[in-house]
Amino acid sequence: MTHLPHNWLTEGWIDFEYKKYLLLAYLQKVTGNFEQHRLFPDLPELRTHYQNASQLKASKEEIQAAFPKKLLGIHPEKKQLVYEKMQESASLAEIDSILAYALPLFQQTLAQGQARATDIEAQLTFAPVGIVPLQTHEGYLFLYRARVAETDIYQYRIKLFDNQVQRIVDTTYLQTIRKNLSTTFEGIKLTLLRQRRDLPNPATYLIESPRDYPLHETLLPLAKKLIAKYVVTE
Repeated sequence: MTHLPHNWLTEGWIDFEYKKYLLLAYLQKVTGNFEQHRLFPDLPELRTHYQNASQLKASKEEIQAAFPKKLLGIHPEKKQLVYEKMQESASLAEIDSILAYALPLFQQTLAQGQARATDIEAQLTFAPVGIVPLQTHEGYLFLYRARVAETDIYQYRIKLFDNQVQRIVDTTYLQTIRKNLSTTFEGIKLTLLRQRRDLPNPATYLIESPRDYPLHETLLPLAKKLIAKYVVTE
């Protein structure tokens, strides 16, 4: 399975063995991608699945706690009221079993993906190219893959949302330049300034990777994360 639907737990046939098959097929695909250093979009999707499953479990427990219960008596040692446990429907019981099975697997696979992302991000170097202007919410991103000596050039723009706290980084691919001994990043920036007049004084940042990790599945998403983390736009 290449995709696990958002409401996979509750849609269709609610059967433990069937849902287990869907889950294991999905996690096998995700784990295979992680082993090939392909982290996106699987990593954020996996995080969403884990959060949704955790919230569903918590909501289910809240719903059960809200149901009226029959008082059986008082515990002689704990001095607490003892209530009769409500009988669950077959579907609720099946979902409970599925959640108990799925949550540890989600958590384990998510931890593996996060560990790989942290390791790759630690290998990346982030630095400005030339003088940094006052306005840095828009500019150029140089993504240099050292092993293949190629520089992917993007125009980036940082957008703020959620009361101007959260950041999202939009990128537009411009070109790829093969870097050699006579090519410098400062020279590439000057060439861009001559060719493109829409950004007369652009902020320009270099993110260098020692390995040729998958571009769209790993390097570019992590580069956007670094831009959002380090570039000050106030």
